[in-house]
Amino acid sequence: MTDQGRIVVVAAGFALWAGSRCVAAARFSDIRRLRAVRLPASVALRVELTDGSLLELRQEAPGFDLFLERATTTLKGLLPIAAWHPVLARNEAPEGVVIFEKPRGW
Repeated sequence: MTDQGRIVVVAAGFALWAGSRCVAAARFSDIRRLRAVRLPASVALRVELTDGSLLELRQEAPGFDLFLERATTTLKGLLPIAAWHPVLARNEAPEGVVIFEKPRGW
């Protein structure tokens, strides 16, 4: 089994770890867009940061649920999982579903 990494969530942000190495970290305020996408066996969140960096957080990675829980309380306007997960499950959005987009000038 391939290491999908783990997501470590703190009050102001999150980090993506692979093995014993932090490969990326950001604050929630740095998130420009979140897109939920369907993978062959699960779901992932593609995170676009304000600096243009892209991260992919896979549902099977430890910390995914905590990330989503914290994002729900931190990112105003984030679509609830009940609004986007069924769309992905039915494969009705091949490009995924944008579940959060930071307003311009915010």
